[in-house]
Amino acid sequence: MHQARLGQHPHVGYPRVDHRLGKRWWADAVAATLFLGNPINLDFIELQGDDELIAESGGITKTMTETDILNIVSYGATFDGDAEGTELTVQFLRTVDDGAPLSIATLPGAFDITTPPPAGASRAVDLVIDWYPAGTADRMSWRADGTCINLVTGTINADPGTVTIPANTFVKRDGDMVPDDCQVTVTLERSRSGILDQGYGEGGTVTGEQVRSLAFTSTL
Repeated sequence: MHQARLGQHPHVGYPRVDHRLGKRWWADAVAATLFLGNPINLDFIELQGDDELIAESGGITKTMTETDILNIVSYGATFDGDAEGTELTVQFLRTVDDGAPLSIATLPGAFDITTPPPAGASRAVDLVIDWYPAGTADRMSWRADGTCINLVTGTINADPGTVTIPANTFVKRDGDMVPDDCQVTVTLERSRSGILDQGYGEGGTVTGEQVRSLAFTSTL
């Protein structure tokens, strides 16, 4: 799966925000999540009154719409295009104060996973995943999740075009009803830091991300 994201995760205690610009296979997706205080507390902020989050890219402006999934509140919009260097700005507009009118994220270069999805992969052996192009200065990381394994994440040193996930990194979840085998999705992420508006008094993050996924059956 191809995905690109532009993200912001500020806190306002004033909010803290997380802004992400990313590439889905059909469009750029920008997402913003506002927190009160430390994001680890999951104290989400909803826009009130005349508050608005406005996203702009390539001369096109869109009002970001709210999504509430299991009390996780975020705001998003989509745009066409996924070229490296695509810039997206997010404005947090308020009438009660100056808001945070200019956060900027830039997409890193796109890539493709070149390793074919295996029919099955034993957790007892190394898993090697390759991608191309490589050799950028952007950050690379991976995560893996499935119904029968614990969520696991890792960083990748530089951007070498290959990562080896050692045997037994994927650990079966506890529970009598957890199957031995299940579909696992490994996601690779290339990310680039952006510029967060100083109006987010408690800080936050802005990132542009290219995301690619590989799904397969994980076995003992």
